[in-house]
Amino acid sequence: MLLSIDMLWIDIKYANLLSIQLEQYAVKQQSPFLANFRCPICGDSQKNRKKARGYLFTKANGLFYKCHNCSVSTTLGNLIKQVNPSIFDQYRLERYTEGLDIGNAPRPHAKVEFGNFTPHFEEKSPLDRLFDKVSELPDHNIAVRYLKQRKIPRDKWNSIYFAYETKKLAKMCPDYDEIVTFEEPRIILPFIDRNKNLIGVTARAVDKSKMRYVTLRIDKIKPMVYNLNNIDTTKQVYCVEGPLDSMFLDNAVAAGSSDLAKVANVIPKGNTTLIFDNQPRNRSVVNIMRKAMEEGWNICVWPDTVLEKDINDMILAGKDSLELQKVINTNTHSGLSLRLKLNAWSKC
Repeated sequence: MLLSIDMLWIDIKYANLLSIQLEQYAVKQQSPFLANFRCPICGDSQKNRKKARGYLFTKANGLFYKCHNCSVSTTLGNLIKQVNPSIFDQYRLERYTEGLDIGNAPRPHAKVEFGNFTPHFEEKSPLDRLFDKVSELPDHNIAVRYLKQRKIPRDKWNSIYFAYETKKLAKMCPDYDEIVTFEEPRIILPFIDRNKNLIGVTARAVDKSKMRYVTLRIDKIKPMVYNLNNIDTTKQVYCVEGPLDSMFLDNAVAAGSSDLAKVANVIPKGNTTLIFDNQPRNRSVVNIMRKAMEEGWNICVWPDTVLEKDINDMILAGKDSLELQKVINTNTHSGLSLRLKLNAWSKC
């Protein structure tokens, strides 16, 4: 434990020495250490001089740097080398004399045996090259705070990305180059087919925005079905409207709209339950449900005891996932039973 404390103390010391050269440098908290400033590598936003998207934060046993504008991610040592090379040698020497090495590398005298090892490098996807996974972001990040507020399970964060500049999406979808020009924080939800091909993405705003959702298609033919790449079609499948709602159910997908029956081409109808939002007064939704009923789907009709509009709202109201799954299974109907339940549920 003493080792990690010593190393962090040295890193904080040199972060403070470097701070006079970092524009808008401010220590946000001491434990765990977090500092914010304008990125000295990319210069940060050229439109808004008040924006500061560079962060030094505690990771493992030292300080690391991350810019949410240019996406550079590196150690404090490398940042020092970029900004003030004159103190880099001093920093490196002080770490070494304290029994530490740059980047936690083995000491020069350590013997490292590699044997018959052949390194394999996994090629990054376009999403991984352009954006950060929310699971890898610090707690102060707006996307992390948003997912915590919505009670999204942490084991789902690894498949959610974050962008400060949504216009970067145009690099992945050139057709939208003249449309996606705004700069605002959003979570990126990828739609991937069963062959692991990226079909499209939905970018959801995590702050106040006139446009809450932005959807971009890469494949113009295949249907966009969220989480299709992770489900087992030999088991019961649940199909909901929103991707965030699907994260609370086992073996669930999301259609991204109220047109749930569009999954017919990619998921077997017989063991799939369609779960529409709880909107008995929405004539459009009721009509879509009636059409799906005529097509022979199994549909969940929410009981009167459920007042919330969607699954995420139900979770926020205090229900848990197991309870919701039980309610869904109990209130799933087809055929004549579904017709009677739907007629009683509809308020339009």
